[in-house]
Order: sequence, then C-alpha cells, then structure tokens
Amino acid sequence: MFKFNVKDQKGQMLAEILVAVVLAGIIIGGIALSTGTSVSTSNKIRENTKATYIIQRALEEIKMMSESNWLLLYCPPSGSCPGNKGPSNRYYISNWIIQNGSVSTTIEGIEYGYYFYIENVNRDSQQNIVSSGGSEDPSTQKITVVVNWAPSNSLSISEYIMRTTSASFSDRAWNSSLTDSGGVYSNAVGYYATTSGNLVIQNGVLSLNPTTGGGSFTSVIFDTGRPNGVAFNAIKWKGGLPTSARVRLQFASSNSTTTWNFIGPDGTSATYYEAAGPDQFIPISLQYHNNHRYFRYKIYLDPTSDYSSSPTVYRVMITYSP
Repeated sequence: MFKFNVKDQKGQMLAEILVAVVLAGIIIGGIALSTGTSVSTSNKIRENTKATYIIQRALEEIKMMSESNWLLLYCPPSGSCPGNKGPSNRYYISNWIIQNGSVSTTIEGIEYGYYFYIENVNRDSQQNIVSSGGSEDPSTQKITVVVNWAPSNSLSISEYIMRTTSASFSDRAWNSSLTDSGGVYSNAVGYYATTSGNLVIQNGVLSLNPTTGGGSFTSVIFDTGRPNGVAFNAIKWKGGLPTSARVRLQFASSNSTTTWNFIGPDGTSATYYEAAGPDQFIPISLQYHNNHRYFRYKIYLDPTSDYSSSPTVYRVMITYSP
C-alpha cells in the first residue's frame, strides 16, 4: 500500500530551495562581475581616447610652430643651436613658445599630464630612416608626446615631422659687364662675382672657348631673407651637355657675408655636385648647409675630351626649406 510521507516531502523541498539560492548567487555574482569588468573596460577606452586627443592636439601645435620657425624645433627650446633633445628634455607649447617641463589639463574630472621630447633622425644612403648609423637629416625630427593620468596610466605616440615647406631661387641672364664681388642680392639681376680660365658670357649664357680648356664662374652673394636661416635642399642647372663634356658645381653657405667655402657633397673642396645632364636636381648635403641665411655657388665647365665643343649653362636653380 502506497504511503505519502510529509516529512520526506518537506526535506526535499528545502534541499531544492537551497540549491536554487546557491545557483542564483552564482549567476548574480557572475553578472555583477561581468558588468564591473565591462564598465572598467569602457572607462579605460574613454580615457585612452581622451589621451589620444591630447596627443593629436599637441602634434598639430608642434607642426604649426615648425612651419613658422623650424629652428625652434631643431634647436629647442629657444631656437639657439645646438639646443637640448632626448627623452630627458621635456617640453610643452604655451602661446606658441616651447616651455620646459610638462603641463596638465582636466577632461571630465580626470587630470592628464603631458609633455613631448625631440630626437634627431638619421638616414642611410637610400634615405631610409635608421635607428643607428647613417647620417643626420636636419630636415626631419622625431617627436614623442607622452600623456600620464592616475593611477598609473600612460600613453605615448611618436611622429616624424619634416621641414616640407619649400622655396626656390633662380639665377640667370648674366651680363659680362655686371661684375660685383661684394654686393648682396635677393634676386637674379645678371650680376656675378668672378670668372676664371676660358669661360665666356654671351647673351646671358655661360660657355667656353673649348680649344683652350675649362673655366669657372662664381656667383655673387645671395640673401634668402631668413634671419634664422634655411635648409638648402638641391641644385640644378639648365643648358646643354655634349658627350664627354662636364658641368660641375660647388656650393657655399654662411650666416655672414665675409667667409666662403665652396664645397661638394663630402664637405670638402675636392668634390663636386654633378648630374648626368641638365635639368636634374642634385641633392645638397644638408649637414654642411643647415640653417644658413646666405649662399653662393660656383660652376666649373669642362669641354669635350677632344676640345671641340663646350657645355652651356643659362640658368641655375636652388631649392630650400625656410
């Protein structure tokens, strides 16, 4: 005969209730943990976004300042070379002036401190940026902006800034009666300083009396008009180049108008800037002509190997970055 036991039923119900309470606790705890982690992650993303905004704003300020006065970036903080660079030299910009140290700003109740530092950049023979070796490129600087906020958060971004603004100067229409070895000019008006050898100036064109060998032409002093100097980038000439003839150039730059050293790519008077033909820009070695205001050039013309023909030059162009 079947018997219904009330005590057994009550015990079973109590056990089921206890199991349900435990499971509910586990589920609720898991949801709370998940919610807390989600909130924490969301806060972290928002903070990183704010830090990134601060970095982008700082980089834009640095770029704008470098376009108006590259020397402030190349020789920080005052533009007086050589300046102080590297991670230990911290800067920020205030009223378009580079200041020493760091600065802070508060966004949505969180205080973010930030600063930037500047490093030189080297390039190899292929003009690729390298971390070691190579030669310094004074027209490129590495900027790293660092942002810190509580309790121990940090974000940094680096960017290469280049001296990209460019200008050019053209010298031409030389006149054999217009010699001036001491004047300073801001544009081409036909003057030149000296010639040597068998160089001939006729109708604004440089050439040779080829049967008696080569000759040279030296420009007057030119003023870029930039008190803080410029970076000289390249030089080229226009004219004609018969087979086996040569046109070679040397360049001189200075922040005074009294001392001139005409040099080639290796910084000595023994080398020359030479292209395979006319109308080809030849890169100028920046390290010898960086942040100089005044410049001159010298052209060497050599006839063909059989002395039957002469190269011709009717224009010289120099490009530079203010």
